[in-house]
Amino acid sequence: MASAFYWIEALAIWALTVQTIRHVTARRRLPAAAASLAHVITLALGTLVQSPDIRPRLDLLTGINGLGRWLAFSLFLCSMAAFWLMVAYVTHHRDNRPPRVRTHLLWVIGAITVMGMLLASSGSRDDVGASFLAVYGRNALVVGFYLIFIGYTVTVLIDTLRLAWRYKKYARQRYLRVGMRLLIAGDLCGLVYGLYLGATVVTSYLAWSLPPGATTYAATYLALGAVMLLLAGPTISVWGPRLAVPWRAVAQRRSLHRLHPLWLALTTAIPYLRRQPTHTLGDAVGYRLYRRVIEIRDGLLILEPYRDLRLERQQSTAGTAARATIHARSIALALHAFLAGESDGTAGSSGDDLSEADWESGDRDDKGNMPAMPLMHNEVAYLTQLSCAFARLDKGS
Repeated sequence: MASAFYWIEALAIWALTVQTIRHVTARRRLPAAAASLAHVITLALGTLVQSPDIRPRLDLLTGINGLGRWLAFSLFLCSMAAFWLMVAYVTHHRDNRPPRVRTHLLWVIGAITVMGMLLASSGSRDDVGASFLAVYGRNALVVGFYLIFIGYTVTVLIDTLRLAWRYKKYARQRYLRVGMRLLIAGDLCGLVYGLYLGATVVTSYLAWSLPPGATTYAATYLALGAVMLLLAGPTISVWGPRLAVPWRAVAQRRSLHRLHPLWLALTTAIPYLRRQPTHTLGDAVGYRLYRRVIEIRDGLLILEPYRDLRLERQQSTAGTAARATIHARSIALALHAFLAGESDGTAGSSGDDLSEADWESGDRDDKGNMPAMPLMHNEVAYLTQLSCAFARLDKGS
């Protein structure tokens, strides 16, 4: 069961790694992209080697005790160094000094070299699974190996947390803001892992009671959780839009349903607002929502001459909650006035109505999709609120 849970987390990490490699390979000449590639590749390899099914077999195949553990931890340190550089490149200002790549590389190479010497000299065999520290925790060389790994990891996490926390207030794009929050959460989770692993190392060396779960793979799962957050933060712009597609479709369908009362009243009174839908677009729900917003706005423009000026003045001074209700009442009165004018023959059909082909021409991009309307989200939010208020008027009457 422990092995199965490990592989589930590992597969999630590899899935994010593949998406990142596909996304940044074309821009690998950029320093931040190159650091990101090194980060995800070494992280995926470290996750593979760290597996409880693979790491002990490396020792058996090569006859070198501790080789698998040292290789896995070394790959993780390389990944942390590349992660450090990536965050530094993304957050540094042009006027500031660029990240010191050579210094970072020297630090990580020195740490890996000393760790290898300590673990090779300890003579510890990696055949005890999650109880490694419980068995070899009193060996000073093993303790030194872990302390170097923890020290370097915690240093990287603290510095990247500082950079991400300082930079998040400048993030304007939605996915960049979410990515920074995931990055901060991953740093905090990684620091918890470092404290937990450090407590396990110290208590095992002093022969004290080990922390809860120290003889299980709890520390490994905590580390993989931090790794997934640290990997998800910088890569959310790759997988985030794809993951959001079904949720966006659900939200758009809900908006269509909530806009229906107002749209139906307007198109029933003014039939030429409704245009024939097209069947060649990939995003049918988004396109229908786009059209519905346009048709409602066209209807409201046609009703402008029939609006009650007193209600319009009340709407301009009302609060946010009451504004939609007053506007809905104004639309209802304007509809009655418009229909009365139609029956008297004083209001004719609009000559500005466009054919379907004319209306659609120039509105699509080269892929046949409708462009996003400026402030479309705010427009839909207000019109749905207005439509709900309009529906309540009908129920009240």
